Amino acid sequence: MSTATVKIDLHMHTCVSKDGALRPADVISIAKQRGLDRICITDHNSIDGALAAQAIDPDFVIVGEEILTEHGEILAFFVKERVPPRLSHQETLDRLEAQGAVISVSHPFDRHRNQPWTEALLGAIVSRIDAIEGFNARSIHSSDNDKAKAFALAHHLPITAGSDAHTGMEIGAAYLEIPAFTTAEEFRANLPQAKVHGHLSPSWVHFFSVINTLRSRWGLKPTLS
Repeated sequence: MSTATVKIDLHMHTCVSKDGALRPADVISIAKQRGLDRICITDHNSIDGALAAQAIDPDFVIVGEEILTEHGEILAFFVKERVPPRLSHQETLDRLEAQGAVISVSHPFDRHRNQPWTEALLGAIVSRIDAIEGFNARSIHSSDNDKAKAFALAHHLPITAGSDAHTGMEIGAAYLEIPAFTTAEEFRANLPQAKVHGHLSPSWVHFFSVINTLRSRWGLKPTLS
């Protein structure tokens, strides 16, 4: 008897992120149109957009957060309480572990991101993380994703995948196909069986992040309220 699987995009942003543009309801609508079964909203250093989306469709949306630490970004799923940015990576992990979140690491070796991880720093925390983001659709160089996959393989960690969508056109560009789950514990246990699907988004999508950031600064972007 085959096990039911679900398609889940584990990395996306709403208008709560200064470089995102979409209201939570629009993220949900587009994701369903793309054939996704679930999504995890991972705004920068905030869970407000994810909570708003979960209130609309609690069976479809998982609350996540992309958290900037003093060394690099951590990607967390099943977040119950916001973790503030710019803490040490150890303090960030402490707070996530205390609430039972599933912990991955965003685009760890992407050369164009702020404060990419080093292999030494990441190697020091492998015992405290559940996965590595091995496919990020916004990576400009596929070799950066390949390096993340190789690191995960070398350290016996499963891989997560996500579009890192900041616009509607990107949603679903990358996703995991994973045995169905309900709880954080089931999701964590099923991660080693997950399969990565997707493609890289065109590099020019980063231009929209710049525009959205400027619109945020000028008060021209949609807000939750």
